[in-house]
Amino acid sequence: MSTTHYSPSNSAAETERYVRGLNDERGVAITCDVPGPPGAFATRARASTQNTRREVEVLHYRQSFSDEEFNPKNSNHVQWANDLGYLLAKKMHPNSDALVVTHIDGRGGKVHNHVIVINHNNVTGKALSQYRTFHDRKSGDQRGVQSANDELMLEHGLSVVKRVDHQPKDWELRREDFAEGSMDRQMGDRMMAALGDPRSTNKAALVGVLDEQNQLSLDDGGVPPRMRLHTSVVKKGKREGLETWTLYIEDRRGETGRAERRKRTSVLSTDFTPEGAQAFFDYHQQNQIQKEQDNERSTRTAEAARRAVDIARGAIRKDDGGVDLDPYRRRGAEQPSGRVGGATAEARLIREDHGPGNEQEDRGPGAQAPAIDHASIRARTQRLLDEREREERAARDRADAKLARQRDRRKADRIRSFVADRIDESDKDHDGLEL
Repeated sequence: MSTTHYSPSNSAAETERYVRGLNDERGVAITCDVPGPPGAFATRARASTQNTRREVEVLHYRQSFSDEEFNPKNSNHVQWANDLGYLLAKKMHPNSDALVVTHIDGRGGKVHNHVIVINHNNVTGKALSQYRTFHDRKSGDQRGVQSANDELMLEHGLSVVKRVDHQPKDWELRREDFAEGSMDRQMGDRMMAALGDPRSTNKAALVGVLDEQNQLSLDDGGVPPRMRLHTSVVKKGKREGLETWTLYIEDRRGETGRAERRKRTSVLSTDFTPEGAQAFFDYHQQNQIQKEQDNERSTRTAEAARRAVDIARGAIRKDDGGVDLDPYRRRGAEQPSGRVGGATAEARLIREDHGPGNEQEDRGPGAQAPAIDHASIRARTQRLLDEREREERAARDRADAKLARQRDRRKADRIRSFVADRIDESDKDHDGLEL
């Protein structure tokens, strides 16, 4: 299940830089028809359109998937989504160069693709005319991107959404509506970066992250224009009593004739409204809770291991009040060896594979307890550790069955290799004896 959005871009370089990230860090999976480092695609787009009258350099599509079908934490799902994005690009524009960048850092962390296609047909040399609307146009033969996407989903056994009449207005789609370098786009990019910060788990934390942005150093050594978030309550109308947000940014260019430019967050994007931001807050809170649970589980495992070691050490020092791990042997040793009780205790020791050894023979008649079975204690400690490890491994394996199968195969290979080596060594020993 996936939805799409289309927006033209007059600057391939700026669009590629945004979807890739400043340091090419945003894409978790990337497919590109143009070889070379980041920026090569934009250079190709500029070269293909610079000698024409085209204002649009690339067509920018966004393809969003449902987390019910694509798990952002599963690398196979992420790669599959990236492949579907490339297939969509070629289904719409088979003779044009495409760049597909897969993200999982949006609202809710869902898998989505940025599909960028150069506005140039490499066969005809003309600009692209199809798939520049959301739905099919009622008149003419203009096809919409959502129709092509639905066909692709059905071809690959995936579900399709019901007809979407209104396109979403999240920031990744809305930013193309604002001019490159404009104050509105700068406000939106900074607000989006603050919402994407893992520390933004509530409004107060978001305000703190925005304040940190004001202190950052720019490449030229200066500081960015100061931006702040103002909240108020609607006093009348349908939204009376509801909270509304407004962004203020320092106007160093004098574009507004005021010290600050202000913009209602709902005008920029639904992501920046109190309701939209709450989705980011919930996502970061869930990740934080999961991280705390993982840390707590690791702490419990370490504590269990420590207790097991303490038990093992305490058994060696029973005179200090340590735990008695073998009361049967102790009681049997307290009875005279010539009585029936002594024989019974000795028989019990034999049944438990703890027959008298050299250490017992060296003790005098007045000994109160047999020697401590260190091997048994170490084995019990190891069993406790192994049990904890199996529990944690089982939890991880449930999240990734493929990893579990690979681990089992490696374990089986090691066992077979070990058995083969032992058989080979045994054969060599027998050969030596026969000689």
